[in-house]
Amino acid sequence: MRDIMKTTPVPSIQCKKCGTVFPPHPKTKGTWICPHCQAENPNLKRHYRSVADLCILGLVFVLVVLAMRIYQAKVGLADLFMAADAVLLLVTIVCIYKAQAPWANRVIQRLIWIVFGVAFAVNVFVPLLAHGTIDYHRAFSVSARFVVYLVIFGYLFWLQVQARKCAVTTGDTATLSA
Repeated sequence: MRDIMKTTPVPSIQCKKCGTVFPPHPKTKGTWICPHCQAENPNLKRHYRSVADLCILGLVFVLVVLAMRIYQAKVGLADLFMAADAVLLLVTIVCIYKAQAPWANRVIQRLIWIVFGVAFAVNVFVPLLAHGTIDYHRAFSVSARFVVYLVIFGYLFWLQVQARKCAVTTGDTATLSA
């Protein structure tokens, strides 16, 4: 995991309006203001930490369900996958919070998409395929989950686009290009 953190460059972004490269203030909670043109740029660190917060919620849910299944002595192959999912969520959370510039780290971005894909598959596709038939109540529940995951997908896609627009090449470390 330390190698993941070493690939993170010195935090800097490129203004979406004028293209000036500037280091964002690490303590800013609002938008990052370009010192050249005063344009507002999205605070990508805050957005990536919001994604980590979603991962924390997922981790808590997985651990609670896993603990209930262990308590009921109904441990099976699915629980092994849940434990692996918990580890994946934990690694993603730690990587996001440890990185100085998570928006410029391809490993973190891939981890986020893997976590999303696993959660989408487990919560949307598996319930539909579990019993072989689709009844009205299950289809309604799954379609509601699908809408939630569609919104999350939109947010993650927007975040990916913003990261590609704002990330720059700093020093000798190549990051996502603008």
